[in-house]
Amino acid sequence: NSVSQYVFQLTNHPMLLVKDDIYVKKIKKVMVALDKSSSADLALDLAVYLLRDYPSAELILARVNPDLKPEFAPTSAKEMEENPILGPAVAKVKRMNIPYRCVVTGGKPGEQLCKLVDDYNVDLLLLGSPDRRPSVAKSLPDLDRLLGTSLSDYVRVNVNCPVLLARKEGI
Repeated sequence: NSVSQYVFQLTNHPMLLVKDDIYVKKIKKVMVALDKSSSADLALDLAVYLLRDYPSAELILARVNPDLKPEFAPTSAKEMEENPILGPAVAKVKRMNIPYRCVVTGGKPGEQLCKLVDDYNVDLLLLGSPDRRPSVAKSLPDLDRLLGTSLSDYVRVNVNCPVLLARKEGI
């Protein structure tokens, strides 16, 4: 029942969320959560735009595969760059000369993203969040109660850094 949840459910634009108890500091580590969605691509594009002229920042490309057991996650740079989700992101980041690293893990995406934020001391998380509501329900902001908790809602409540939720009309 938060204002941020209500506003984000009704918007078609990216939204920066900063919890009351989060101290905003200089942004040096930015993480983008990647999956197969166009909203994750938008989050990556926003991160590249923000960091394109910021050489002291590091971009962390994170992939949480719910079907992957963490002990089987790829660890080598070659494996990461050959990953069908991370590969295109790595190519885009390299073209822009942005310092980066890749992280792949398995498990529940919300919990794992929050853990990665803590493990890597991330200053800003970018997360794509598609509008899951059918067009007839666009004016119903409480539909998530019926559909179940979304990843963006879980992360918004539990993560220990500001979150830029990426969404645009048509995604």
